[in-house]
Amino acid sequence: MRNLICKSILAAIAVGLLSVSYVSADTVDQSVSINNSKTASESKHVTPNMGNASAIIQIPRTQLVGWPIMTQDGARNFKGVVAAAQKLPYEAEVPSYIPYGYQLYTARHDRNDVLEVVYYKRNAPIYQAGEKFITNVMAYRMGYSLDTVRDTAYIPAEYKDYEWSEQGESGKVYYTGNPGKQLIRSITWTQNDMAYSLFFLDLVKAADAEFYKEHIVPVKNIDSSRYELLGNYPITKISTKKRERIIP
Repeated sequence: MRNLICKSILAAIAVGLLSVSYVSADTVDQSVSINNSKTASESKHVTPNMGNASAIIQIPRTQLVGWPIMTQDGARNFKGVVAAAQKLPYEAEVPSYIPYGYQLYTARHDRNDVLEVVYYKRNAPIYQAGEKFITNVMAYRMGYSLDTVRDTAYIPAEYKDYEWSEQGESGKVYYTGNPGKQLIRSITWTQNDMAYSLFFLDLVKAADAEFYKEHIVPVKNIDSSRYELLGNYPITKISTKKRERIIP
């Protein structure tokens, strides 16, 4: 009887030790899993070496959403060009002429130091066959290198656009569009150690595209009342009396 009791006690102790070892193993595996998850999470935010002259730390590019008219993930949006320009490490320049009837849609930073300004045609039809279909858009980008200003969701082949280049005063100028019909979708070029690009969601005449390209000027040179170019539209206050009349 005494031997049976001793054997039972020893068996209980063995089971207890085995349970403790399982708990310890689970705890170690869990901590390793947590550390691996943390490392993987942090690795997504590791800054890549982009190799450009930017004075601002690069942030990894996130997916574009409906570029150029929709807000892109990770981009910083501003009410107007002036506010966006003040946060850049270089003197910002923007188009001083845009297509007739167009106005600023948004000004934003991409990759922290690329200025992107999007213009759209006011009151233009935006629905086709029951779906949202915006074509009247012009997007302008300025940055330190051709690679960063051309880094957009636009893929020429998907638009059945041709690509070609011509020699300009300060280097090669890159085009996409339909050269046979003298229609342009995009222009990309460098000047004074900066890179620029213009993109037209709807093809425009080559002469018009060149005109907008030749009229890129410093933001400070544009009159602040040119809201269609700079944005930051003034807010019209409605008096209490008018507000009461509006209410049915």
